[in-house]
Amino acid sequence: MGNKVGLGLDVAKATIEVCALRNEVKRGDRTIIDNSIAGGQKLLTWLHGTDLSDVHVCLEPTGKYSRVIAAFLHEAGLKVSQVNSYAVLNHGRSKNYRNKTDRIDAYLLADYCLKENPPIWQPPAPSQAELSEIQARIDELGETLIQEGNRLAAGGISSLVQVDIKEHIAQLLVRKESLEKAAKDLAQTDALLAANFKIINSIIGLGEKSSLALLSAIRFDRFAKPRSVGCFAGLTPRRYQSGTTVSMRECISRRGSSKLRERLYFPAMVAMQHNPQMRAFAERLRAKGKPPKVIICAVMRKLLVLAATLIRNQVFYDSTKGLVTN
Repeated sequence: MGNKVGLGLDVAKATIEVCALRNEVKRGDRTIIDNSIAGGQKLLTWLHGTDLSDVHVCLEPTGKYSRVIAAFLHEAGLKVSQVNSYAVLNHGRSKNYRNKTDRIDAYLLADYCLKENPPIWQPPAPSQAELSEIQARIDELGETLIQEGNRLAAGGISSLVQVDIKEHIAQLLVRKESLEKAAKDLAQTDALLAANFKIINSIIGLGEKSSLALLSAIRFDRFAKPRSVGCFAGLTPRRYQSGTTVSMRECISRRGSSKLRERLYFPAMVAMQHNPQMRAFAERLRAKGKPPKVIICAVMRKLLVLAATLIRNQVFYDSTKGLVTN
């Protein structure tokens, strides 16, 4: 491993706990920095004397809180990995850690980095990052609309409150529609996003909104094999078997993006009705006695893998000519 340094960053809203761990050293050097560009600059100063090419940074993806520091360190030339929190949790269990603190988490991230050498993270293109943020905001407004709709349906004594809720719903609908238009415009003005958007939208069952949601959530170029996208969404089967007495029913792993699975649910329902191939696929599973939820999850996975395959080959879907056409 040479002089490799594992740099574990436990990211919080305001601060970041840092642990620098070198090979065969049980206790690393520690510091705490602000979660900001200034904090990142302080970290580089703290690393003075260390060859930055030997430093491998590990942190868990925590949305907007980890985005700034990850991008800053990547631009500074450091190797950065965003690792699955579940993997780090199990790494701590394997070392028999019973407590959970920021200091311990930073150490485990650094140790995991040295032991497992996780893949290097590459930041998304600016257009992809902007589309993801717009879609996240659309989702937030959608959740608020549901909440306000429930409040309105529940009724109340005050007519003033009821009017205020209705006005708020109207405002939210206008803002949501504006953001949806902005997302579509962005996808159509960026060359790569525009090509992939048209390809995904060609699949029967995936409308414009669903296609944009998939583009915002998945960087399809990251996956060497289209089937790997199913793992990313947590839609692959999980088997639990031990000896001759323990054999649990298979279910999806759920070790992936729950939001992505949520976005695929209704498109899968539509595809089972209107897409001839997905309908035939669902009927085959139904004939085998598969439960409805299993069938829906299988169609969700098939749609996702199909989208990844089409994008990989840069071809459109055509249900009348097999799967694809140029």
